[in-house]
Amino acid sequence: MKLIILHFLAIVNINSDPFIKTLAITDNQSKTIKQEAYLVLNTKCNFCHSVKKNRTVFSLENMDGFSKAIANQVFIKKKMPKGRKNKLSTLEEEQLLNWIKTLDQS
Repeated sequence: MKLIILHFLAIVNINSDPFIKTLAITDNQSKTIKQEAYLVLNTKCNFCHSVKKNRTVFSLENMDGFSKAIANQVFIKKKMPKGRKNKLSTLEEEQLLNWIKTLDQS
């Protein structure tokens, strides 16, 4: 149920509602959100990044440090992931956004 609520919050602009800003995310929820985001990065990004020279392969340990670059490439520039067959689903986009938002709250 908590994950459904978090997915709903990703659809709503969290910054626009002061009540939503006060919701706290527990460590366990944050870990689950990060694991979901890692699955997206691993399945949609790492297979290509691992074969390209000088590309970062994302891991649970290093992904937080790349969150701003990921947000920029995926959501602002819309350059990643490359390829028509490799597009992110709405759910995958929400999972990445949820993870990035948990980092913004810390």
